[in-house]
Amino acid sequence: MKKSLVFLAAVAAMGGASAQSSVSLYGIADVAFGQFKSGVGTAETTNIKLESSGLSSSRWGMKGSDDLGGGLKAEFVLEAGMNVDTGAQKAAGVAFDRVATVGLSGSFGAVALGRQALPYDSLWGDANNTFDNKLMNPTKSVWLSNTDVAKYKDRGDNAIVFKSAKYGGFSGSVGLALGENKGKGVGGVELGADQVLSMQARYADGPLMVGFGYQTQKSQNAATTLLSASSGNTSYMLMTGSYDLGMAKLIAGYNQTKRDATINVKEASDDQFQVGVDIPLSSTAKVGIGYATSKGDVISSNATSGKKGSGFSVVGVYDLSKRTTLYGGLLNTKAENAAGVEIDKSTAFAGGIRHKF
Repeated sequence: MKKSLVFLAAVAAMGGASAQSSVSLYGIADVAFGQFKSGVGTAETTNIKLESSGLSSSRWGMKGSDDLGGGLKAEFVLEAGMNVDTGAQKAAGVAFDRVATVGLSGSFGAVALGRQALPYDSLWGDANNTFDNKLMNPTKSVWLSNTDVAKYKDRGDNAIVFKSAKYGGFSGSVGLALGENKGKGVGGVELGADQVLSMQARYADGPLMVGFGYQTQKSQNAATTLLSASSGNTSYMLMTGSYDLGMAKLIAGYNQTKRDATINVKEASDDQFQVGVDIPLSSTAKVGIGYATSKGDVISSNATSGKKGSGFSVVGVYDLSKRTTLYGGLLNTKAENAAGVEIDKSTAFAGGIRHKF
């Protein structure tokens, strides 16, 4: 009895401390069940399985703030990804792989220091996908997988990100992920640190949203100047927009990825397009349809260049409440080489449940 009373007192004290420091626990638990087919020819496989993060990335986190007066606040966020199907951490051995920041916010906007999503990725996630769709989003497969140039870095370690306040519908953010691996190479040649510069600007007012994002990534063996046009840089440019007609929300985006030429690797680029529409069927039900394409440049000295990808998805969602959603849909994608030979394809039929807390 005494042990029970001590335990209850400890729990009550923790709750009181959390309330005083304005700390809150939040997250998303999302899991889908269905059939997933991938590969071509003899490499084709079909699995019936549970898959985490069907509609949104499953995560949990803690955040809090301290009112410093005069509209200024100190804030922190600690957020970790998780796989609901297995209960495992999204990134093994990393406590908070999604966000680990501390910073200040006020009438000027906000500045955060630590691991976090970079501005380019924030625009991508907010504006370029139907329903913030994850598992059955064609851009995820077509833009990020079936391409010649590697996927952009969506999050940065040792990152400094400034987000402006909104002025007449306009807002923006800029971030720098500091590489901390500067050193010496063979023969004492100085090697610059890996670095990422990321930015985005948008106008959002009423039914209209338009945005522009740009990100450049410099590898360690490139020139030490981050914004130089020297070899070793990879850049990403995104233009996106949406317009809500009421009976339907139209979405469109164009993305270009480009890797500068190096001694051993020729310059390569991908041009990517996406269109989509979200259609409300009622106050609790919607259908989203998306289509995406990607096409790489053909480089004579690189036999694997010139990859082409395309895909579409149809997803329906039904809100059981403000926090719980049922969903289901279809995704179909394929990729071809420059000669038109199919080298990859995937099909998914799945439905699931998402709960926000």
